[in-house]
Amino acid sequence: MRILLQSHVADDPDAGASRVYHLLAEEMAARGHDVTLRHLDDVGLPSGRRSSLLVRRVALPYAVSRCAAAADPMSHDIVMASSGTAHPLFRRLRRLPGRPVLVNHLHGLHCHDHLAGLNEHRLGHVRAGVANRLVTGPAQTRWDAAGITTADATVVQNLRDLGDVRAMAGPGHTVTVIPPALHPDLGCLPPTPRPTSGARLLWFATWEARKGMAYVPGALRQIRHRRPDATLTVAGTGRPASCILEHFDPQDRAAVTVLPRLTRTEQADLLTSATVFLFPSLSEGFGLALLEALAAGLPAVTTATGMGGDYLRDGVHARVVPASVEHLGRAVLGLLDQPEERALMGARARELALTFTVGRMADAYDGLFSALRGEPALQH
Repeated sequence: MRILLQSHVADDPDAGASRVYHLLAEEMAARGHDVTLRHLDDVGLPSGRRSSLLVRRVALPYAVSRCAAAADPMSHDIVMASSGTAHPLFRRLRRLPGRPVLVNHLHGLHCHDHLAGLNEHRLGHVRAGVANRLVTGPAQTRWDAAGITTADATVVQNLRDLGDVRAMAGPGHTVTVIPPALHPDLGCLPPTPRPTSGARLLWFATWEARKGMAYVPGALRQIRHRRPDATLTVAGTGRPASCILEHFDPQDRAAVTVLPRLTRTEQADLLTSATVFLFPSLSEGFGLALLEALAAGLPAVTTATGMGGDYLRDGVHARVVPASVEHLGRAVLGLLDQPEERALMGARARELALTFTVGRMADAYDGLFSALRGEPALQH
């Protein structure tokens, strides 16, 4: 098959959404498919900061569609694009005879992310900008809907989106769940004995409302009230330390380390040296950072969204709790007080996480693409 993959994010093999496309492209090419992968870098955004930001927030589907069109989509069998951002191209292609199969890939429905941000704003936990509330959020929600209605099939990453997309798309539209894969470099980390004492907490995610960031400072204050030795590393935030530390109580700031960006090697080092992983997302497509932490055998405190809701059992693979200061603080303290239970939980979580292989993900896409083209799936 000739497959065109069009991502709506910058080309970064170490970043979540881009990483999914890189791993898929590499595996499908290894299976003999002809794969073209394009990212936001290939779109040709304006060089000015403001004009580039305006395109990304308001007109991204037209820029992404032009990028995908330049790759000659009619010469491909499958065209898959992210989160509705190729819907203008899909709409044009649908009218043409002999067109490729059109697949809309959702990293997570934006309406859930947008509502999570609005709720956090209304609760006074964070301040959502006017542009985000009135322009960016609603625009991305419309792109999702347009991507669903112009595609032949939609791939989602969690069960909540599966039901929602089925309701939005109506009969005749193929909707399937395909979870992302664990990066092989992180899946091969050896089990690491963790110290039974100490309290090294780790957060790995962008620092934003939907990730539950507003609850972490209060939870850390609660934890350090009982465990003054507790420290927190906040990594992969994409924001400078000064913007993060201002959210924490002054007496806790010296215990917080902020790493805006880090390599996969640095990430692996953090995952194998921490005591507990914090992932209190309010809305999540899947949660690759959580998957990677579990694969390292790192006990986690998370919420019932994305992977946490679909695959994890509270008290078995992780602590799955509501997103609140009290729930997070108590769950972390409970794990810190029970080193043997932490070790068992980490082992069970690692066993589950290692099943999310690149081969498993590629098998699912291979089968879907073949079925959409009316062909038998190849065995691998």
